[in-house]
Amino acid sequence: MNEQKILRWGVLGTAGIAKNRTIPGMLLSAKSELYAIAGRNPAKLQAFADEFHPTVTYDNYQALLDDPNVDVVYIPLPNNLHKEWVIKAAKAGKHILCEKPLAMSEAEVKEMFAAAKEAGVILEEAYAYRHAQLIHKVKEIIDSGAIGRIRCINSTHSTFDNNKSGIRYMKGKGGGAVYDVTCYNVSLVSYLLGKDPTTYSVCCGFDEDTGVDASNAILLGYGEGVSAMLYAGLDAYPRGYFSVLGDTGRLDVDYKFNSRGVVKISVGKGAVPHSSEYVDEVRTEYTIWVDDNYNTEIDQFNDAVLNGTQPEISEEESLRTARVCDAIRKAGNLD
Repeated sequence: MNEQKILRWGVLGTAGIAKNRTIPGMLLSAKSELYAIAGRNPAKLQAFADEFHPTVTYDNYQALLDDPNVDVVYIPLPNNLHKEWVIKAAKAGKHILCEKPLAMSEAEVKEMFAAAKEAGVILEEAYAYRHAQLIHKVKEIIDSGAIGRIRCINSTHSTFDNNKSGIRYMKGKGGGAVYDVTCYNVSLVSYLLGKDPTTYSVCCGFDEDTGVDASNAILLGYGEGVSAMLYAGLDAYPRGYFSVLGDTGRLDVDYKFNSRGVVKISVGKGAVPHSSEYVDEVRTEYTIWVDDNYNTEIDQFNDAVLNGTQPEISEEESLRTARVCDAIRKAGNLD
C-alpha cells in the first residue's frame, strides 16, 4: 500500500470537459490536489487559474510533465493528440487518466499501453459513466438473469453541436460522431456483452461544410441472434437513453450516460400477446442515487494508484472499444 495519502494532479489542456466536469469532480476528491494546469492559450489558462486556483500553471505541456511534484496527469486534449502526450507522460513517470476516445485507432491504443507498462505507470481511458452506480446496477440486473438472455441492445446518444469551428468538426483531428459520441454506444454494448461483433452495417450522415461524419446509425451482429442498434449524432437534438431486450424481459434507462442524482431503471416482464397488443406486463422500477460520475472516476483512479486496485476500465476494454470503432469507420467509409 502506498503511504502517500494525496495525489497531486496535473491537467494538460483547458478543454470544456475539464472545466465543467472533471476538475470539479477532482476538487471533491479527498485524495486529490489540483496542483498544476498547462495550457497554450494564455487567456483560457488564466481563466482556469482564476476559477480553480492550482498551485502552478504552465504555458506548455512538457513543462508540467517535467515537474517532479506532479503524480498524475489528466489529458483532455483533442483526440489526435492523445497518443503523443500519453506516451510523453508515461516516459515522465506520471500515471495517466486520458479522455475518451483513448486514441484514433486500436494500434495507437496498443502503443500507449505498451509505453505505460514500460514506465510502470497506470493508464486508464476516461469514460466517467463506467464508474457510476447506474451502469453497475444495470449490469447487476442483467447478470442476475432478470430479463433472460440478451437479444438486442438499443442505444442512442446525441449531443447537438452546431459549432462548425470546434474540434468536433475538425476532420483528421478526431472530429466526427464516431470519435465523439458513437464511442459511448460502443463502450456500453462492449461492457454488457463482453465480446466483439461479427458483422457491421453502418449508415452515416456527413456535414456538408466540414466533411466529418455528423451522425451514424449502426447495426452490429454478435452471433446467436444477438444484435445491437446504435444511433449517435452531433446534429440531432440532445438525447441519451438505452434499452436491453432479453428473451424473458426488457430493461430501459431513459437517462443520458453521465447522469447524476436520482435515476430510475425500468424492468418489464410477463407480457403476453393478445390480438395485436401485448398485455399483463409487470413493471419493476429501480430508483437509485448516482454520485457525480467524474468525482467517482477520480476517486477510483486514485485508489488504483495508491492501493493497487484494478482500474474500472481495463486495457482489454479500451482495446475492444477502439477495435470496434475502427471497424465501424471502415464499414462507413470514413477513412
